Amino acid sequence: MKVCEICGARFRGDPAACPLDGGTLVPVPDPLVGRTLAGRYVIEERIGVGGMATVYRAKHEVVGRDVAIKFLSPDLAYEPTNKTRFLREAKAANRINHEHIIDITDFGETDDGLVYLVMEHLDGVPLGEEIRRGALPLARTMQIVYQVSRALARAHELDVVHRDIKPDNIFLLRGYDGDFVKLLDFGLAHMKGELRVTATGTVFGTPEYMSPEQARGAPITPAADLYSLGVVFFEMLTGQLPFSGSTTDLILKHLREPARAPSFHQRHVPADIDALVLRLLEKSAEDRPPSAHALAEELKAWLERHRDSKAPPVEAPPAPRRVSKTTERDHPSVTELVTRWLDRVEVFRGLVPRAHPDGPPSWLLAALAALDAEVKRLARLRDQLVDRITVVTTQEDEAREARMRIGRALDALGYDLARVERELAGLDGRLAEARARAQQVGEPLLRAWRKVPRYATGAPLEPDVVAALAEAGALARIRLEAERAQEDLEKDRGRLEAERDDLTFQIEQLKGRFGGMSAVREVDLDEVKRETSDVDKQLQARLDAVVKEAEPIVRHFMAFPRLRDIVRGAHGGVSSSAG
Repeated sequence: MKVCEICGARFRGDPAACPLDGGTLVPVPDPLVGRTLAGRYVIEERIGVGGMATVYRAKHEVVGRDVAIKFLSPDLAYEPTNKTRFLREAKAANRINHEHIIDITDFGETDDGLVYLVMEHLDGVPLGEEIRRGALPLARTMQIVYQVSRALARAHELDVVHRDIKPDNIFLLRGYDGDFVKLLDFGLAHMKGELRVTATGTVFGTPEYMSPEQARGAPITPAADLYSLGVVFFEMLTGQLPFSGSTTDLILKHLREPARAPSFHQRHVPADIDALVLRLLEKSAEDRPPSAHALAEELKAWLERHRDSKAPPVEAPPAPRRVSKTTERDHPSVTELVTRWLDRVEVFRGLVPRAHPDGPPSWLLAALAALDAEVKRLARLRDQLVDRITVVTTQEDEAREARMRIGRALDALGYDLARVERELAGLDGRLAEARARAQQVGEPLLRAWRKVPRYATGAPLEPDVVAALAEAGALARIRLEAERAQEDLEKDRGRLEAERDDLTFQIEQLKGRFGGMSAVREVDLDEVKRETSDVDKQLQARLDAVVKEAEPIVRHFMAFPRLRDIVRGAHGGVSSSAG
């Protein structure tokens, strides 16, 4: 791709000079900048480079909002496994759809082999940058961990385990009265039911935040994310990690060494928070909180207890303070290019009598007529493309909203299930106590009863017999009370088990509906996207054809010095191809 130094037009191939004004063509510094992707995303600037991908800011030309586009590095894209892992991020995020998880709206592969994800453009900083400045205040830490736990609760409910929770994957948005969290990078996520792309025993994650089961290469459950969140929690409270050392040392410490309480490093950390962090950092997954739902409920209760009376409820998201400014467009979209071509044809018509007051040559009139017809065909294709993009955008928004509704319903059921399981755990404790009491008085009751001799009816009772009867009666009463409590608790347990089974059934039904709906919508959306891609390819080819039709006309008018500025003004910034 080259760009004209005079008019800014871009050309594919290897022309020696600008076909429009003869200007010098120079290589484009970044060939992706200015390109239109999938007929609707105009790439504006590069905003980040990593080991596996490069990220650009782009503009969605129909809805006008900024998006971020992540491209898999070309040297990795040739390997199918890399593509699968890269696109897993889109599939995982699309399966979840949560306000605290980055929204990935599109993904695919271009004709020239570029693999990409389209996601919401975020303005803010990674949590890691905040931690590098030092420990965070307790209330702020609790708010951030609460929001991450809610995001994980939704993900885990939909059978997605992140596997790489760390501060750099937790993003804090600017422009809010308080922190608003977005959980990023589901590229390592595991989804139930997906085909395995790695061998069993492969270790995933970042060593500093890796759960013991990840370090062992064992099967991963949602509890692994809770452990990693516990490490982040610890780091936010103290400004340092619970374990340090080489990669080998870190893995061994995660496997074997108990973490110190956060208050060892920061004395202000209260005992209940110490206990919560240490529970998250338990080596055995069974000893951690039972679910992200349960963790979120515990965090919410703490936040409500410590909430300022003037503060909004915990569930209310922080209110935006401002709307991000719209920046001036440096790169025209496809629809803008077509409009400019329509205007250019009219300018050329106006130049004919000025260049040829005694009458134009027949070839020029024929060339203008051919260009006019070509541009009108271009305009019709442009209208078709806009229609297709509008349909795609509408269907994507509808699908996202449907997933959000089902997700919110799953959240409500998940929190109810966490409550029931918490009540069951407490009831089981009381039931065990009742059984233990009944058992404890069993032998003493028998011994006391053996002390009572057999007397005929009406025989006088000796003091030692009365004492034996009193002891046996007291023990019998304890036994009866324990057995009655046990019966009542068994009834409560049966009720809670029935409620748990009902909630589990509802969750599975809703997940099944969610999966079926998503599959149908994806098939429908894929078809519309294919149609959009076909129209976009036709439009790109037609744009190149228009440039060829216009080249002799422009060259002719540029031969008149008095008309050169008008010609240049007419085609300024018009590109031969947007993609």
